[in-house]
Amino acid sequence: MVIAIDGPAGAGKSTVSRLLARELGFIYLDTGAMYRAVAWALRKHDLRRHEANLTLEMLEQLPLRFDLLDGELVISFRGTRLGDELREPEITNMASRVSQLAAVRAFLTRWQRQLADSGDVVAEGRDMTTVVFPDTPFKVFLTADIGTRARRRQLEYRDKGIEIEYGLLEAQIRARDEADEQRSLAPLRPADDALLLDTSPLESPEVLKHLVAFYVEKRRHSQRGGQNTVVS
Repeated sequence: MVIAIDGPAGAGKSTVSRLLARELGFIYLDTGAMYRAVAWALRKHDLRRHEANLTLEMLEQLPLRFDLLDGELVISFRGTRLGDELREPEITNMASRVSQLAAVRAFLTRWQRQLADSGDVVAEGRDMTTVVFPDTPFKVFLTADIGTRARRRQLEYRDKGIEIEYGLLEAQIRARDEADEQRSLAPLRPADDALLLDTSPLESPEVLKHLVAFYVEKRRHSQRGGQNTVVS
């Protein structure tokens, strides 16, 4: 079973997806970390200047693995587990760029579907509901206003000991939004049958409550059709 959650940077996807997976006994599939891992591996192999010419075969030769171990996604490079190095601002920005490449998306879409075959997952990203898992009935699109998202991202970096100016973060998020929404390949947009939830005024426990209720309702009435659900 797959619960697919999409949304822009800073909407609270990662935090709430972890909480939801824990609440339901699912596995949290952080697809953003997978894109950052590809970016990190490309930098490690000094392949950044060859981004435009990357092929699926080249990506498959990277010593990069994705596994679900003990209920969580484990990313390893040459057998060494990757962690905080994937959260560096440079890697995050590079991941945004490489995510627009067809070969990278094909490479990771295949991995994501393969991982989901291993158990029940909460998969969060930017095209989970529209491209990777379009057949799941459990689709969610989280959003928030730009100010809220920039403040959240600033706190995330601060917790990791990284100080970044608010204005710079807001500019980066606006640029990421534009790139994600306007790209020709898997643009960021809500699926037609997704739950739309604005998290701007909500704390994580409140968002979690909405999502659990949505999941229970969908399970109870899985055969019922309907329009987009909007929660404010």
